[in-house]
Amino acid sequence: MAKKTARKKAARRKKIDTANPLSRRVSRAEAIWLDGPVPAGFWSYVKNQKLYLLWLGQQLGFKQLDDYYRLITDDFKRNRGSSILLHCWGGSAVRAVIDTFPDHDWKEWRFVSCPRRFWNDRRNHRRYMEWLGEKIGVRELDDWYRVTNEDFRRAKGGAFLLRYDSTISAAVMTCFPEHRWQAWKFSRTPKGFWENRENRVRYLKWLGQELGFRKMADWYALTRDDFETRHGNQLMKFYHGSPLAAALDCFPEKNWEEWKFPRVPVAFWKKKANRDRYFAWLAKTLKLKNESDWQKVRRTDLKQNYGGGLLAEYQSIEKLLKARNKKR
Repeated sequence: MAKKTARKKAARRKKIDTANPLSRRVSRAEAIWLDGPVPAGFWSYVKNQKLYLLWLGQQLGFKQLDDYYRLITDDFKRNRGSSILLHCWGGSAVRAVIDTFPDHDWKEWRFVSCPRRFWNDRRNHRRYMEWLGEKIGVRELDDWYRVTNEDFRRAKGGAFLLRYDSTISAAVMTCFPEHRWQAWKFSRTPKGFWENRENRVRYLKWLGQELGFRKMADWYALTRDDFETRHGNQLMKFYHGSPLAAALDCFPEKNWEEWKFPRVPVAFWKKKANRDRYFAWLAKTLKLKNESDWQKVRRTDLKQNYGGGLLAEYQSIEKLLKARNKKR
């Protein structure tokens, strides 16, 4: 009975040691490095390396393995561990911890200093992003649209994000390429995103769907506010605030009548070709067949047919019609 009880206690102690290696206390007698230089080849044995790491954890007040994330090289230097750190782990506190406790699921970015060249491996990028997503409650990929730079900073991801010019959208789209991302939904698009015309067209088509546009003529109602309230503020900067410029660029196959937009381009009416195009359209719209019909045109006819800006250029209908006649 006594032997059975002893076996149970031993098994229980082994289970505790497996769950938390720090439950194994290193005695003063075992810490022979405190008495001076250790015997030749002492540090070559893995069991001695682990013994030192456990003892060091005790000195630093570590209670669980995750406490080793706080370990730095100076901790070794202050506790007679410079030699073992250099010869066994190449001077890396992170490598010392990971090599000594290989069964633990270590996250290298959580250490005080991430290992050199760690972020050179793109597989580590994905590992970090999956861990971060779980930590901040990302349940589906679209949840990444709401993640902020502060989320990365709080989760030891500042150095990682620098790999992507501190642009979350670039990091997310690179790490999860299997998803069809709408980059404009992030707070900031990747560098050079809007320089790619394909991306501009994708956004315009998406915007049209959001606005319920069913035919090309619906685009004449497009406003700057439509862009700014639907993730398109950066694109508006690309087009210098002109929805018209966006429509003309993305749908060049359409024979646009620019005067139907809320605003025509700067200096649009100063070009004779644009005025002539408008006059031809107005004649067709008002069914003006000869010069006598033009004499019946009034200010209200222009204002009701997108010509208010042109009328403002000439200040009066008489000057406008006179200027029109000069082309004949």
